[in-house]
Amino acid sequence: MDMIEIVDILILAAIAGFILFRLWSVLGTRTGNEQRPTERRAPDAARGPTPVPTPANDKGVVAPIRPAPAYPTAATKGLEDIAAADRSFAPEGFLQGALAAHERIVEAFAAGDRDELRSLLGDDVYKAFDSAITDRETKGLKASTVFVKAAPAQIVWAALKGRSAEIGVRYDSELIQYTTNAAGEIVEGSETAVKRVIDRWTWVRNVKSGDPNWKLEDTDSGD
Repeated sequence: MDMIEIVDILILAAIAGFILFRLWSVLGTRTGNEQRPTERRAPDAARGPTPVPTPANDKGVVAPIRPAPAYPTAATKGLEDIAAADRSFAPEGFLQGALAAHERIVEAFAAGDRDELRSLLGDDVYKAFDSAITDRETKGLKASTVFVKAAPAQIVWAALKGRSAEIGVRYDSELIQYTTNAAGEIVEGSETAVKRVIDRWTWVRNVKSGDPNWKLEDTDSGD
């Protein structure tokens, strides 16, 4: 081996030693616990507030409990007795039907619709309504009624008398009512004036009957 080859080997060994020293200086002192650049904690002001963890709800969303409607003392016992005798009875459903029936009866009476009235009225009330319609027809008069607004119907009393369920209901309505003669002239009321009308009606049903419909057995007005 000549001198030139020896010099080349020494130069390569020096370069390799220098590279190994640099690698050791960079990697040899690490323990594995150093933070990565992206994991360094930012100053508190930059991080913002710490989010509050939300408790897990494994029971799903709970619907709010609706309070049971309150009824007058005069109605509570009677409604309980009616519900015990007729498992299909529910005061809320009854009130919805009673409100719709009130509007149907008022409009049917104004129109002289005896068939509609016959299906909703008890015998005595039907006779009184039929008599009033007949008197109006004899005089050549025509009645008109327009519902403007109706408040929710209210149960004011209730009772179970044997098989007969009886419920008193209060209605508070705003109506336009007027009567015209054969010539079309208004002889009573107004086409534009709105008046408040309060009715107190009594509904009756045989709880042992297969007919689910209630009949209007009595009418009164005012508070």
